[in-house]
Amino acid sequence: MKLVFSRGPEGAEPPTPAVARPHFVLPLVSGMWLLAAMISGCSGDSQVTKPNEVALTDTTPPYYSVGETTLYEVQVPVTMPMRAPNTSEQNELAKTQPAAWAAAFGATTAPWIKVDDVQTTIRFTITNLDDAQRTFELLVDPWNPQVKYQPGIEIVSDEETLPDLSGYDRYYILDKKARLVGTLVPDDTRELAIDLATVMNIQTTDASDPDGNGLFNHTFNIQNRSTDNDLLIKPYIPNATDVPAMVGFTLGLRSIEPMNVAVEVTVDVQDITGKKVMPADGTVNQDNQPLPPPTGILSPPKVVPQMD
Repeated sequence: MKLVFSRGPEGAEPPTPAVARPHFVLPLVSGMWLLAAMISGCSGDSQVTKPNEVALTDTTPPYYSVGETTLYEVQVPVTMPMRAPNTSEQNELAKTQPAAWAAAFGATTAPWIKVDDVQTTIRFTITNLDDAQRTFELLVDPWNPQVKYQPGIEIVSDEETLPDLSGYDRYYILDKKARLVGTLVPDDTRELAIDLATVMNIQTTDASDPDGNGLFNHTFNIQNRSTDNDLLIKPYIPNATDVPAMVGFTLGLRSIEPMNVAVEVTVDVQDITGKKVMPADGTVNQDNQPLPPPTGILSPPKVVPQMD
């Protein structure tokens, strides 16, 4: 079985394989934080994060360059204000059992923050700083308490290379000096959490599948949703009660040429079930500790190059 997935607009030149990881950039904080803080202070059951920003510049070094093909990518980690369980909550959690696929990645209990315990909105603003039209990809790769998703770039054959899809992976074309405002609504971020759990289940239950890479990419294809009754991935989609919420993500931009393009995001986390999000006033005490980011990495299986 060979799965085919779309990468970008018709006629767009495909990205290419990497020999090093993309360039990570420390987050920048802008004046928009004042407005975000005012919004978050209006409610005790939500948080709006400080803005995180990452930019491609005309001095960004390529992380892949072979022959006439060059790929540029920058990334920044975005941590969401999720609260860790306190001692009594952890004792209650200890009475529960994780799903088998989650246990395979180190989970010892059922999720502390389940996918439907929160509603997360990601708002982004992309700015083209150049005096020319630019084409690029906006990338969002989800985290849960066990793993960060890290796509790779595969050499399929001597003639074909194929980057793995990010959780949210979309091409944009911006005119010179143009700005674009967009939103990933709670249905989108919920899908990211479920897709990550789905590929964890694929990796756990069917690691030897020769088309595992295709299943990973099919799952994360932005055109596919877990509610579509897709027969390829339906057997792997976990019950929502077993799926942990997204607790952060890797934000990225990718292009095939030097350019000056920046993206800024803020994250609005609405606490649905109560007391799973850090207090908006920044209180940290024995009952309010931030949930640590995951230490595990999950990448799609490597593609075995086709031989002539």
